Amino acid sequence: MASITIRNLSAESKERLRRSAKQRGCSLEALARSILDAAAEDPVAASDFPYDLISMVEPGTDIEPLINEHDHPQLPVNLS
Repeated sequence: MASITIRNLSAESKERLRRSAKQRGCSLEALARSILDAAAEDPVAASDFPYDLISMVEPGTDIEPLINEHDHPQLPVNLS
């Protein structure tokens, strides 16, 4: 198994993650691992949608059709 270190994470973010892990009955490390695993499996989660679409159109162009075309339902993340 590989390991990583997350530097410069705010204390507030760490505390929110710790509370979330406690509510789910798991460790902070297990929660972080599940979040990273889910993000690594879902390339849409790492995209810049819809900002990548906005950069493709001229100012004043209706982007709603582009957003609807590229909008995909988000799959639930299993944090257990």
